[in-house]
Amino acid sequence: MLGKTNGNDTEKSVISSDMKIKGKISADGELILLGSVVGDIKCHSLSVEDTGILKGNIEADVVTVSGKCDGQVSADVISIKSSGKISGEVFYENISIEEGAIVEAQIGKRKNKN
Repeated sequence: MLGKTNGNDTEKSVISSDMKIKGKISADGELILLGSVVGDIKCHSLSVEDTGILKGNIEADVVTVSGKCDGQVSADVISIKSSGKISGEVFYENISIEEGAIVEAQIGKRKNKN
């Protein structure tokens, strides 16, 4: 369901598997990527699903990667699932990497946002 759900203030946006987007994306709530994006994404929570492909930078509080990301990922919490692939740079506060995930990136602690 898109939009506000059950009184919860979190907005949820979906980029479906048949969509290809070029450009910067900004969202206050949760973004679910099933399609393809070439450009930067800034949001509260990003989930790159199995079919999702991102070529660009991510700035978010929470990032879950089951698909492919190529660029800089900066988030408080990053979870890379077994089907996920990340290349580029990864900056985190907390990170989990499942067995089978492919990480070809420089990884380091996120610097203070202040």
